[in-house]
Amino acid sequence: MPLAQAAYEKLRNMILSGELPPESAITENSIVDRLAIGKTPVREAMRRLVLEGLLDVTPRLGYTVTAITRSDVEDLFQLRVITETAAAQLAADRIDEAALERLTELSAVGYDPEDRESMLTYMGVNAEFHDIIARASGNVRLAEIVNRLLQEGRRFIQIAILSENHGQSVITQHLAIVDAIRSKDKDAIAEAVRVHVEDGMHITRDSLTAAHMLG
Repeated sequence: MPLAQAAYEKLRNMILSGELPPESAITENSIVDRLAIGKTPVREAMRRLVLEGLLDVTPRLGYTVTAITRSDVEDLFQLRVITETAAAQLAADRIDEAALERLTELSAVGYDPEDRESMLTYMGVNAEFHDIIARASGNVRLAEIVNRLLQEGRRFIQIAILSENHGQSVITQHLAIVDAIRSKDKDAIAEAVRVHVEDGMHITRDSLTAAHMLG
């Protein structure tokens, strides 16, 4: 992998995972030291992240991880409702029993906000749950959009699940989505997805507000 791409992926992950929190100041030199990668690939990576809207740049001063605004949260979750509803409804006509069984297994996984390992496990499980449904839609581009939105939302969700334990409600909501897909009831699918994603939006927005991290 080219060094510039490696620097980009590592730095992007640091932002999306919350390792570099919103509004934190960084410099090229600090990232060079942190990643042990040369200045030129780091500079190229940072320019890409500016174009993506994950970094702001101030000439002669350096970079800042972009703030999270209320509209950022609301816009992203609204898009998730639209795309994940479409993906789940398409998946209902195509998904096989093995995938449904795997979704049921994943639905049983919650998390403990005081246990970092359980949270990391949950983040991976949640990503796999939504990815299985997206891929089962049979629409490659739609699946790419669903996964991109989930990636962008990682830095929101990371903060939200640290605030308190919503693990049981997530389990209930994931199971409702699986049951609706299994039944092939398109209205039930739309409702289950809407409840799950909108609940996530409210939790995230409230958590960010309480942490004074919502611009």
